[in-house]
Amino acid sequence: MSDYSDTKREGIATTDKMTKRELFLANLEGRLTSRTPVWMMRQAGRYMKEYREVRSRHSFEEICKTPGVAADVTCTPVNMFDLDAAIVFSDILFVIEPFGFKLTYEPGPKIDPYLTERDQAAKFKKYDAANHLSFVGDAIAGAQRCLGPDIPMIGFCGAPFTIFCFLCGVQGARGFFKPYRYMMNYPEETHAILQVLSEISLDYLKMQVEAGADYVQLFDTFAGELSAREFEVWEKPYLDYIINGLNESNIPNGIFIRSSNHLIDNVSAMKTTSFCVDWKSDLKEVSKRLNPKIVQGNLNPNLMLGPRQKVIERARQILEDMRDYPGYIFNLGHGVLPDTPPENVKAVVETVHAFER
Repeated sequence: MSDYSDTKREGIATTDKMTKRELFLANLEGRLTSRTPVWMMRQAGRYMKEYREVRSRHSFEEICKTPGVAADVTCTPVNMFDLDAAIVFSDILFVIEPFGFKLTYEPGPKIDPYLTERDQAAKFKKYDAANHLSFVGDAIAGAQRCLGPDIPMIGFCGAPFTIFCFLCGVQGARGFFKPYRYMMNYPEETHAILQVLSEISLDYLKMQVEAGADYVQLFDTFAGELSAREFEVWEKPYLDYIINGLNESNIPNGIFIRSSNHLIDNVSAMKTTSFCVDWKSDLKEVSKRLNPKIVQGNLNPNLMLGPRQKVIERARQILEDMRDYPGYIFNLGHGVLPDTPPENVKAVVETVHAFER
C-alpha cells in the first residue's frame, strides 16, 4: 500500500456514480472518496424489533445455522438503515464444535468442557471448514441474492487467541487468569492449538469469500489483554499466518482488537489491509501511527444510548478528523448495544451519508 501522507484534496474520487460495493472497495484500496462508507459491528441484533421477532421463533443457534433465516437477518439492517455493507449473521465460536466441544447459548456462550488439561490439546485436529461450517457460506450466498450485486458482503471469524480464551473459560471481561494458566503451564500445547485454529480460520475465511464475501474481518476481542511483548508471542504469528494467506489470494482483510492502543506498533508491522479501531483510542492519532492502512471506527457504542443530537455531533467530529484520510470506513468502536435506539443508528448513517469530503 502507498504512503498517503502527501495526498492532495484534488485527488478525491467522486462517488455519484459508484455503487455501495464500489465505494466500499475503493476505500479498501486506499482511495480518498467524496463520501464515506458506513457499516456497524453487530448491526443486526437485539436492538431491532425485527430481530427480536425472529428470535422469539428461533434459538440463536437456529438463526445462525438456518441459512435462509441468517440471510434474512443479515439483510434487514442494510435495508432498514441504508447501510453501505452487510456482514453475515453468525458467531465466532462455531469453529470449536468440530473439535468435540459442546457449545450452547444461555444466552451467552457456554462451552463444555473448558480447556484446562494438557491432554485436551489432542482434540485439535484440522478439519474441513467448508464442510463443517457450510451454513455460513450458504447464508452469505443467500444474503447476496437478497441484496443484489451492489451491496458488499463482509465475512468474519474469531482470531485464534480470542477463540482460545473462550475455550479456557473467559466470560466477558472476567477470568483472564484461565488462558494465562494454560499458556504458562502448557506452552507447546498452546502454540499447537493456536496453529490449528489459524489454519482452520484461513480455510474458513476463504470459503466465505468463495460464497460471496468481498472483505473478511478477524475479531480479536481479547488480544488487548496481552502486553505488546506477549502479543508478539501468543497472537501475532497466528494472525500473520491468516493474513498472509488471505493476501496471497488477494482477499481484502482486517482486524478488530478491543483495547488495542498499546498494540498499535505491533499492528502497524502487520500486512493486514484494514484496522478497525476501538473507541478508547484517538482515531486521528492512531491513523498517524499506523503504517498506511485502511482505518475503520470508532464511535463509542455507549454514546449511541444517549440523545440523538449528541450522537450526531460526535459522528461529525470523527468525520472531520478523518476528512483527508484516504481509505476510511466509518464504524463503531465495538458492536451496537442491545439497548441502542434504532433511530440513533439511522441518525448516524444519515450523518455519514450527508458528509462531503
